[in-house]
Amino acid sequence: MSANSEPQSALDSVFTEDQTPGVSLSFRVRRRLLSAKTAYQQLEIVETEEFGKLMALDGKVMLTERDERFYHEMLVHPSLLAHPQPQRVLVVGGGDGGTIREVLQHPCIERVIWVEIDEEVVSASREYLPSLNTGVFTDDRVELHVGPGEQIVEQLQNDIDIIIVDSTDPIGPAIPLFELPFFHSCARALRDGGIHSMQCCSPFFYPAHVQSTHANMRQLFASVRLYLGYVPSYPAIWSYCMGSEASLDLSLETLRTRYEERGLRTSYLTPEMYQASAVLPRFVLDLVSG
Repeated sequence: MSANSEPQSALDSVFTEDQTPGVSLSFRVRRRLLSAKTAYQQLEIVETEEFGKLMALDGKVMLTERDERFYHEMLVHPSLLAHPQPQRVLVVGGGDGGTIREVLQHPCIERVIWVEIDEEVVSASREYLPSLNTGVFTDDRVELHVGPGEQIVEQLQNDIDIIIVDSTDPIGPAIPLFELPFFHSCARALRDGGIHSMQCCSPFFYPAHVQSTHANMRQLFASVRLYLGYVPSYPAIWSYCMGSEASLDLSLETLRTRYEERGLRTSYLTPEMYQASAVLPRFVLDLVSG
């Protein structure tokens, strides 16, 4: 990894992510901490004025310290709460450690297989973003593997309760994670009642990603749940999707009981949010109907 720590110029005082050719999101930057070309992608970490530290890959915001829990909680807890006793979890991606941190809140977890393709993202996150991954790397339940997630999943058969895909958008090394063969591998890796969960981008800016993810889930699982969340540093509303052979429609009483019994500490998600997040606006319903 070749890092660049050149002095910041006036033009460097803002980090800008282009959502589309005509829409951008900018953050005023206090200082640039890291700019490096890894074997897979351009990695940047900056300290912003209002969102704390920000990590970007190939120019796309992956997280900020201020709102990362909004994303990680909605990615992780809905699937784990939907399962009565999740013990074995596979996490694909999420090199910053935030997803693993949330998984480990559930006391029933016995083993977490964590697969991240870019080891340098993990190293940078440990150095610059320790608030996301405190305790993650020293927990005996966590096994970190460096390599393509799709290859690891192919080796698993009827072994996992929850699969969580915490990937970038479907570009570069993340493309296979959004394709149908990977979904088939995930379905084979799950034990009875297991759940496959993943982020699937913004339905406003990237409707095709939402459509294809939902369609792949519907091909393989009897129960599919598309749900939405709000992350200020992401464009518009954000979507997530999970699939299972078991029902994903839980009563509020069941959700509250599991949430309380597991002693979860969250900033965004509540049992009520779990249920409300699947109430979709008309334009999203139109995307995934038929």
